[in-house]
Amino acid sequence: MSLSPALTQAMIDLGLAHALVGCTPFAPEAANSVPVVGDLLNPDLERILAVDPDLLLVQPTARGVDPALRTLAREQDWDLVDWRIDRLEDVRNILREVPSILGRHGADEQRLQSAVEEWLAQSEAVLTPCPVIRSAGRILVLYGVDPPAGFGTGTYVDDILVRLGGRNALQRPGYPELSLEDLLTLSPDTILVLGDPDRGALLQTRFEPSPASPEVLTVEADALLIPGTRLLEGVRTLRATFGCPPTDIAENGS
Repeated sequence: MSLSPALTQAMIDLGLAHALVGCTPFAPEAANSVPVVGDLLNPDLERILAVDPDLLLVQPTARGVDPALRTLAREQDWDLVDWRIDRLEDVRNILREVPSILGRHGADEQRLQSAVEEWLAQSEAVLTPCPVIRSAGRILVLYGVDPPAGFGTGTYVDDILVRLGGRNALQRPGYPELSLEDLLTLSPDTILVLGDPDRGALLQTRFEPSPASPEVLTVEADALLIPGTRLLEGVRTLRATFGCPPTDIAENGS
């Protein structure tokens, strides 16, 4: 059972969708047939008890794992594993731990280890620095536009941007909301808006046309909104948006 969209996606990508007995309402479409058992903030203990999982995968909030959930897991002798997922390295470390953890619950540990090693190798390739991104100046990456909200320092997107050679214009920690005044004060050279192109167009209307106005690019990469195994797909889309050269087998399509 997974109480994290990112961890649910990882289980699906590792070929373990059939083993999922519970997920959150924000899980990927591939988990539509899996019973919903609440979310990170409000786990439904009755539903969780009904699906009777052997293993609970939890991405805790800043307050930690729900005490009632931890108590229930202990009483039912369920294996509860919790991971914070803030940085890119958190994603990598989780994947390194997954084979042995799932192996204890009947999964093919050797197969999972091979899949994880392939993902890690692909991540090193796709995160190769890109000269175009390096020359794009100070880059502001937004996950929301009304109000604007961005990826600051200490986030997985900040890590990705730095690995690609970019400079994050938002030197605040976490995922702060921003005012129009903040956007003007930050004075980014480039703004990346994740999601639908209409969101980028909406943001563009908030700047008076001038040579000093930032370039606003829309990156249609929902994969960058969830810190999980689909991040590489999002990074490839990001590279393509900037016109970076392909770096790995998947990008070359061979």
